[in-house]
Amino acid sequence: MVLKEVARAKLWEGEKKAYMESIDVKMTGDFSALVWSDYKNADEIEHGRPPRDLKAMLATSLKVRVSKKGKRYLIIPFRHNTPGATALAAPMPPAIYKQAKALAPSSIAGMTQRPSGQKGKQHVMVPQAVYNWGGKLPAELAPKLKPHHKTDIYAGMYRFNTSSGKQKSSAYMTFRTMIEGSPGWIIPAQPGLFLAKKVAEEMQPIAAQAFQKAVVDSF
Repeated sequence: MVLKEVARAKLWEGEKKAYMESIDVKMTGDFSALVWSDYKNADEIEHGRPPRDLKAMLATSLKVRVSKKGKRYLIIPFRHNTPGATALAAPMPPAIYKQAKALAPSSIAGMTQRPSGQKGKQHVMVPQAVYNWGGKLPAELAPKLKPHHKTDIYAGMYRFNTSSGKQKSSAYMTFRTMIEGSPGWIIPAQPGLFLAKKVAEEMQPIAAQAFQKAVVDSF
């Protein structure tokens, strides 16, 4: 039952899979069992997460760049789901998708290297993609996701051709800049899902019935 609750939980797929794979069950008696997980994020999933400032990665990532004003920044890619796709994130609206799939495709033309912009690591070379850019969506095709956002989440979306052989497919990407000192890029605190507690509460009446039946059957 714990696995079923985790499978239904609102977690991103990578974390959900890792959590499910970490759960183990051991029978400790005829009517008892121990269920546990050693997954590193299990406690946060169950009891809640504190707010997180994603800009902390600017101090550790070797892929940072440095602006003309001396501020570190990262270019963050976001992949957008198509209508009908099964993923945690919401799919793009059909009207947006109709325009996006008509874009001239972009592609990665090759890979090169550049020096890291991380302080004290300028001698370290990091990979950098070289793009052939196609068309992109304009802004204001959708409302802003949050009032403090500079634009809507689909503004500047590119279509990348990911076809392989006869299998036709595309990936839809936007790129956003995370810069040192900006007020955004903060994930608010998340409440606990209490998946294990929920399963325990649901199991209590079932266990009580099983005990009662066992007692009756023993006479």
